[in-house]
Amino acid sequence: MFSATTTSRLALAATLANTAPGLRGGRQLPDRLDGAAGLPSALPSVLPDWGFEEDPSNATLRTVRKLRANVAGIWQDAAAEDADAALEGLNALLGAAGPVRAVLPEGSTVRSPAILAAGHEEDAPEKTLSTALALALAEVALAGELTRLRTCTGEDCSNAFVDLTRNRSKQFCDEANCANRAHVKAYRARRAAEAASADQAEKASTSEKTEKSEKSEKAEKPDKATKKNGKAKKSAKKNAKK
Repeated sequence: MFSATTTSRLALAATLANTAPGLRGGRQLPDRLDGAAGLPSALPSVLPDWGFEEDPSNATLRTVRKLRANVAGIWQDAAAEDADAALEGLNALLGAAGPVRAVLPEGSTVRSPAILAAGHEEDAPEKTLSTALALALAEVALAGELTRLRTCTGEDCSNAFVDLTRNRSKQFCDEANCANRAHVKAYRARRAAEAASADQAEKASTSEKTEKSEKSEKAEKPDKATKKNGKAKKSAKKNAKK
């Protein structure tokens, strides 16, 4: 579907978006980029592979936070199927990346598929990261696959994830065990509904038996008025004989 490089960069983009404060897997989590020192632990796949220093500066943190907000916005618009808004955000990232060019991968031949590239080797790590994520998201948009950028449908979870299933059926993120939590909740709801239905059926059956029993007792025991009429008739017959 997408190249291995693009797939890994999309996963990184989702990871970056999910460091923001919010509901994650049923819990309210704080900002995981709450300080420059927290950047390496929040994005371990970024350091040092992308050239970040082991002790990032506050300026670097501010830039990464801004990138996170842009990526999260694109993701949310794509998940909401608002392609125009998603492309507007993507174009802003591409504009910051500089001129985009098509190049052949190193060691490829003239028949190899070209890839998109931007930026320069001397760019700061945060700009290199921004450019890489912008190009990965651009590839998704060019393929008409923006709806694969989704947000978790689990209860109290807003995690971003990439749906790479063939039929676009993935609904839950993998970070917070949301699928299992949803299945357990649905199972418990079914059991509760079955128990309520059985209880209602038992009450209906008991009520029906009670009603039948009362009718049977009434049929076997004449009421007082019937008894009085019977006595009156017997008394009338006796008087007639006298």
